[in-house]
Amino acid sequence: MNKIPYEQRVQTYTNALITYGEETQLVVALEELSECQKEICKFLRGKGDLGHLAEEIADATIMLEQLRLFFQINDLVCLIMDEKVSRLDKRLKEGSGA
Repeated sequence: MNKIPYEQRVQTYTNALITYGEETQLVVALEELSECQKEICKFLRGKGDLGHLAEEIADATIMLEQLRLFFQINDLVCLIMDEKVSRLDKRLKEGSGA
């Protein structure tokens, strides 16, 4: 569980968008997602570090939360996530996997 409440994170994200600008934050989001991808690749090569991976997942998650706020699609993202998790759960129970 996060110790910082969601409402406080939203305020911080809003301040970041105002302070740094929307375009800059979009670029940072791409950078953080790329860095997370790089850490996952390191694990596939047997050179991963859990601390680094956790840090990059945190950075990517923060930026994804900012994107949800920036594009005002948080509720839609939540709805789609629920649908996709339900579909995955159903597939797993049916034994088809993917």
